[in-house]
Amino acid sequence: MKQTRPLSILFLICLLWTQTLSAREVPSGGEMLIDLIIARPMGLAGTVLGTAAFIVASPFTLMSGTFLQSGRRLVIYPAKFTFTRGLGDFPGYMEDYQIVEE
Repeated sequence: MKQTRPLSILFLICLLWTQTLSAREVPSGGEMLIDLIIARPMGLAGTVLGTAAFIVASPFTLMSGTFLQSGRRLVIYPAKFTFTRGLGDFPGYMEDYQIVEE
């Protein structure tokens, strides 16, 4: 009995700890529907248009030294918004926003 008590306490601590870490707000059906019908197609269009704009602007961004920044803004962020987040999940996907100081 003495050996099972520390193991059971450890098990309960691990169980409670994982429950608090995985607690997240689940999107509603309406949020998922709006995401599926409106946000994802707009994100796909933004990705395609951003990629085209990036290709056209890339010679100029190479000369000005903003090639990577324009790639992130025009291609990476719309692609992340469209393809890597959960359905109905609208997080701050641009949280790694970088401010360029001159």
